[in-house]
Amino acid sequence: MSETEVTHSAPDPMQAFRQEVRAFVAHALPPSVREKVRLGLELTKDEVMHWQRQLQARGWFAPHWPVAWQGTGWSPAQRAVFQEELVLAHAPESGGITVEMIGPILIRYGSPAQQQYFLPRILNLEHWWCQGYSEPNAGSDLASLKTRAVRKTRPDGSEVYVVNGSKIWTSYAQYADWIFCLVRTDTQARAQQGISFLLIDMRSPGVSVRPLVGIHGWHLFNQVFLDDVEVPVDHRVGEENAGWSIAKSLLEYERLNLARVAENRRRLSKVRALGLELEEAGVPLLRRPWFARRYRELEVRVEVLAATVLRFRRQAQAGMPLGAETGMLKLLGSVLIQDIENLAVDALGPDTLAYDRAAHFEPAAPDAGRSAYAPAASARRFVTRGYTIAGGSSEIQHELLAKQVLGL
Repeated sequence: MSETEVTHSAPDPMQAFRQEVRAFVAHALPPSVREKVRLGLELTKDEVMHWQRQLQARGWFAPHWPVAWQGTGWSPAQRAVFQEELVLAHAPESGGITVEMIGPILIRYGSPAQQQYFLPRILNLEHWWCQGYSEPNAGSDLASLKTRAVRKTRPDGSEVYVVNGSKIWTSYAQYADWIFCLVRTDTQARAQQGISFLLIDMRSPGVSVRPLVGIHGWHLFNQVFLDDVEVPVDHRVGEENAGWSIAKSLLEYERLNLARVAENRRRLSKVRALGLELEEAGVPLLRRPWFARRYRELEVRVEVLAATVLRFRRQAQAGMPLGAETGMLKLLGSVLIQDIENLAVDALGPDTLAYDRAAHFEPAAPDAGRSAYAPAASARRFVTRGYTIAGGSSEIQHELLAKQVLGL
């Protein structure tokens, strides 16, 4: 090679993809929504739906779905980059229960008729779903659920289930169009063998929703009451009394999501911003040993969790079943997010004590003596206290891992 020849390295396709995602988010995400997410404030349904419409228009609303159902065909690495860029840009979490849970279940277990009806409506943002699993006396011990579904024949000859019972801690049921429920269809069978998986229209007569507002003041959860609700038999997913295997499959997807990698990264970036913004004895907190030590430990734990989730996602993509070992992701992710919020509150100190409900929705007016992160900090910490309970308490998860993974 002569001295005048110049060598050029091949362009990095992953870096080009990252730039493509970054440019899209910069253009499509409203600055007001970006600021609310950055500060940890509550978003309205309209704000979430607006962002989902931007993703849907770009073809990125359900990137992990099969290409036949408008999935992207991305590799696990591309999906990781996509989520990372959304987090770095303070975009709202998208998809949630609708795209991450019921969508994959219908793709895997739904009848052709169910797929043709529900999946396009999910992709077109016509349906917002909620999950009807937990009951007042059946949380971590889900197999003890009591909501009953009795089959009957209508005068016109059609077959329906008549459902009675209630579901609790149902996230965002106040917005939902549909709910997927576990119901008991055989009271004589063993607990896990008498459960079916039903799709229920929230507008059905007999469905009512009662809000459950926690100490944090946010309306996240609800109790859903089902009183003589008639559900067509063709809205059952899978065979009658075979819902438990579907539920376990769904929990595989849920465990991956309950690791909350993207959410942990977003919140950790907030803690870093606090470390740069706030000072102690004239020194930025990020340079104070007590803060720096805790922050660096959290940083390492987030990256370890992200790598572990990616390993499980690759296994799932290769068609390998995910078992009880995914429970570790929920344990690690839920405790991690609590520790992140604890450090945020410790950094902000007494400024987090004042409670202002209005400040949960709109950024507070600039205050030279108070960080913009302070108004919602305590509420966000209180919200995360439920993360080691929701989706199966940590105590139950430890027991399952001990028995089913370690064989103790």
